Amino acid sequence: MSEPILRVADLRVGYGRGEAVRGVSFEAAPGSLVTLVGANGAGKSSIINAVSGLVRPAGGRITFEGQDITRTPAHKLVGRGLVQVPEGRQILATLTIEENLQMGSWHTGPGTRRSIGDMYDRFPVLAERRALPAGSLSGGEQQMLAIARALVAAPKVVLMDEPSMGLAPKIVDEVFRVIEEIRASGTTVVLVEQNARRALRAADHGYVLQSGEVVHSGPAHQLLADERIVQAYLGVDGAT
Repeated sequence: MSEPILRVADLRVGYGRGEAVRGVSFEAAPGSLVTLVGANGAGKSSIINAVSGLVRPAGGRITFEGQDITRTPAHKLVGRGLVQVPEGRQILATLTIEENLQMGSWHTGPGTRRSIGDMYDRFPVLAERRALPAGSLSGGEQQMLAIARALVAAPKVVLMDEPSMGLAPKIVDEVFRVIEEIRASGTTVVLVEQNARRALRAADHGYVLQSGEVVHSGPAHQLLADERIVQAYLGVDGAT
């Protein structure tokens, strides 16, 4: 069995006097899709922001490809292949779609044009509107742009923070189709989702969070099959 490409051990994240994440541990194997699920306030986004270098942990250890990255800043992690798709998309609304993609590929050098072309092939709606301001896109189209902006960075691991938030059910289906395609291409995906059942249906392994702690973990299909876990923790979205 291959070594995990990403390993988080006893992670703690605090804000002021409060502690949002309390000793969380999880790992992701190369090419796998791992999901962290739980209600609002469970600590999911704090974990992702700590792993991606946007928040400095109060304790614990994060390793990527066997190297300690616990205190490595976000811009250096992007260059090494650890990239986040942030909650709320956070596209640059006044820049064009193409300029947003160029921002995502700042470190890829001569391969930039080809990688952006690949994204236009994958997301035709972005190609059709490449010269328009990104803010003119619908919410679902902005999410596709946020994902494409991450993918042009040629990531080894993609961290996705609530990619289905605020989207219509039909668009959520499309987002999850793209997520599964990314995983099928060999890129590791760590998915944070409030839509717990949908996330677990797509995942290999799941971690259920409550109040900043992992309360259950295991193969995703086993978590979904355990009626006690479903009733206690996975009713947050109402999804079928």
